[in-house]
Amino acid sequence: MKNKLNIVAKITGILVTLFMLVAFGPSVIESINNNGINVLSKIPDAFLNWYDNPVAFFITYFVGYALLWWKPLLGVIIIVVGDLLFFGFNIQNIGVFIFIIPTFIVAFLYFLCWDNARKKKLKNV
Repeated sequence: MKNKLNIVAKITGILVTLFMLVAFGPSVIESINNNGINVLSKIPDAFLNWYDNPVAFFITYFVGYALLWWKPLLGVIIIVVGDLLFFGFNIQNIGVFIFIIPTFIVAFLYFLCWDNARKKKLKNV
């Protein structure tokens, strides 16, 4: 069971990450093309303005996803907090669920993997 769950979590994570790259990658590249590299200096502003601006959500997901591979619980927490903030600031926009649901599923699957590993360690002690 544990092995299958890990495989499902990794495949789902890779697919959702590719989806996020396809959804947001072209607009990021276009913005850099049009406005130059200085556009990257506006990233901190995105974390102050979550309303109808997916940049902070996009970055939060990728940071959380990268951490999932080394520190699963921390990565899960970062992804879920990003989901909750993006939902909270965009509650009137039902379209945010297109991005929130898949990223939450990835976080949930990795949480289950982390929990299984924790239970296995406790059992062996």
